[in-house]
Amino acid sequence: MNSLIIGTSGHIDHGKTSLIRALNGFDGDSLEQEKSRGITIDLSFSNLQNNDTNIAFIDVPGHENLVKTMISGAFAFDACMLVIAANDGIMPQTKEHMNVLSLLGVKDVILVVTKIDLVDSDTMHSLENKAKEYIKNSTNLNILKTFYTSIKDSNAIEELKKYLFTLRPKKRDTDGVFRYYIDRIFSIKGIGSVVTGSVISGKVSVGDKLFDYDISKDVSVRSIQLHDKNENVATTSNRAALNLTGVQLSELKKGHILSKKGFFRGFKEVDTIVFADDLKHNQNLTFCVGSKQVATKAVVLSDEKDKFVSFKFEKDMFLIFNEPFVLLLNGRVIGGGRVLNPISEPMKKQGKIALLIALNNLDFKRVFEILKLTHKNGFGLISSTQRFNLTHKQAVDIAKTLPNSFVDEDALNVYDEEVKYRIIEFIKFIIDKNKFAIFSASSISLKLGWASEKLTQSCIDELYNSGIIEKNSGVYTKKGVDFSELKIKLEDEIYKILDNDKFAPKAPYNIYDELEIDRLSGDNALKKLTANGRVIRLAHNLFITSKNLTEVLKYLKNLIKEDGFVNVQNAKNRLNLSRKYIIAYLEKLDLDSDIIKNGQNRVFRSN
Repeated sequence: MNSLIIGTSGHIDHGKTSLIRALNGFDGDSLEQEKSRGITIDLSFSNLQNNDTNIAFIDVPGHENLVKTMISGAFAFDACMLVIAANDGIMPQTKEHMNVLSLLGVKDVILVVTKIDLVDSDTMHSLENKAKEYIKNSTNLNILKTFYTSIKDSNAIEELKKYLFTLRPKKRDTDGVFRYYIDRIFSIKGIGSVVTGSVISGKVSVGDKLFDYDISKDVSVRSIQLHDKNENVATTSNRAALNLTGVQLSELKKGHILSKKGFFRGFKEVDTIVFADDLKHNQNLTFCVGSKQVATKAVVLSDEKDKFVSFKFEKDMFLIFNEPFVLLLNGRVIGGGRVLNPISEPMKKQGKIALLIALNNLDFKRVFEILKLTHKNGFGLISSTQRFNLTHKQAVDIAKTLPNSFVDEDALNVYDEEVKYRIIEFIKFIIDKNKFAIFSASSISLKLGWASEKLTQSCIDELYNSGIIEKNSGVYTKKGVDFSELKIKLEDEIYKILDNDKFAPKAPYNIYDELEIDRLSGDNALKKLTANGRVIRLAHNLFITSKNLTEVLKYLKNLIKEDGFVNVQNAKNRLNLSRKYIIAYLEKLDLDSDIIKNGQNRVFRSN
C-alpha cells in the first residue's frame, strides 16, 4: 500500500481542523482545553484511505505561541495543505508556517483557500494571486494545485480528496537505517508503554530490537499500529504507534530518537549551513530537529554567501548528514538549515570551512580527501550512514577513487599512502634494535593501534619483496636469521624474563612486547616451556618458573610456621604482592597433601 503524510499549516482559525473533519470525519481537537478555546493546541493525527493508498494527516496548531509544536509535526510532511481563509488572507502565522516548510524541505504544497462562502469571486482570486506572489518571492515552495473550499460545499471537499489520492510521498531512504522521533508517549492498560511518531527512513518490524539513543537503552517492539490497525511492519511515510518493552514510561520523552543500535554517536557540537539573516555569533537559540527542541549556542564560522555555523549543545545530539532543522529566538522562527557535519571534528577553522563547502556541494570525493589528509593515521567509514548518509559500499567506492590512498574495505578505513612509509620505518626500527624479533601483521597492528592488519600486511609484503625480511611458519624475521635457532633463543629469553620477575611475573603479552615478537610465536614458546616443566601455568595470563614457584610455596609454608596459618591478608602483607598473585599461589598450595583449609586460612594437617 502507498503511504504518505500530508500536513496542514496556516494561521489560527483559518479552518485547518474543520478541513480535516470534512475530509475524513475526524475531530482533531480532542483536549478539553482545545474544545473550550476552539483552537488546536497539540498535534492531531488521523488518516484517509482508499484501496491502495493511505494518507496520514498531521494537523498542526496555528497559534503563534505554538510554533514549536507546529515544527515537530511538519518535519515529517511529504506534502502540506497550506490553508488560507478567504475572508482573512495571508496572516503572520501563514508566513511563519511557510518559512518553516521551506526550511524543513517540504516543498510541495496544496493551496487550500477556505471559507469561500464568506467572500465574492474577485476577493477569492485576488487572494490566490497574492499567495502565489508571496510564495514565489519569499519561499522555495512549489504550489501543486489550488482548491477553493467551504465546509458547506461537499463537492469541493470531494474534489480535494480525490486529488490527494493522486499524490506520492517525497523521496525518502526506504532501504536505509530506521529513524523515528517520538512525538507522543502514553500507557495503555494491559499493553504498556506506547509511543507515536513518523518513520523518517527505513522500516521497523514487530520483534525488532531498537535503541533509544537519548537514554542509551535497548528497547523491543512488541506490536505496531498504523491508524488503529495492527500491522507487522511500518515503513517510511507511515505514522506509527509502537508498543515498546524494556523501558519504563517515565524514561521516554518527546524528541527521543529511536533507531538501530550502533549506527549513531552523540556529539555536543555539530557543523551546519544556516539560512538566517539575523543570526549572530555566540547567540543563544532553540534548535528544533524532528520533534526535539534543545537550547544551543551558535558559533558563526563563515558569514559570507554560505553561512556556516557550529552549534554547541549541553547534551549529546544524534544527528545525521543533511538533516533539516529550524532555529527559534524568543519563540519566533529566525531561520534554519541543514546539518553538514554531525560528528565533531578537531579541525582548524579554515580547514573546517573547506570541509563544509565540499559537504554542502555533495562533493564526497573532496570530503574524503580533506579527511584523509586531516587524520594522519587514517579515518574510518564505519559511521558513513550518520556522517554522509551513505552506505558502507557507497563510501568505499568513493574512497577507492582517491589518489595516493590505501583503502581497507574490511576494516572500513582510508589511509594516505604516506602512512605506509611510517609503518615500514617502524618495522625496520624493530628488526634493527632486535635481530631476533619475530612479527606478523597482527602484532604490528596491535603495537600501532591505528593501523589495520591489511594495511600492515601490505607494508610487510613490500619489505619481503625487497629482501629485507623473510617468512617462516606464518611469521616474519629479519633476513638471514636462523629460525630454528631463533625459536630456542626465544624460549630462553622468555624464561629469563619470568625468572627475573620472581613472584610477580609479567603477563605474556607484556613479555611479547618487550621482546618484539608476535603473540603466536610467544604462545608457542610458552607452550614448549610448560611442556618440559621449566614454566608452570597457574591461571589464564599467569606463568611462573618452576624454580620460583617452589620458592614461593616454601615461603608460604614458613608463614604457617610463624603465624600458625596463611591467608590472603598475611601473605599480601609479607610478600607485598597483588591479590591476583596471592590467590593463585594459595590455590597451588591447596594441592599439597600436608596442607588443609580452615575457613579462609591454610594450616598444616595434624598427624
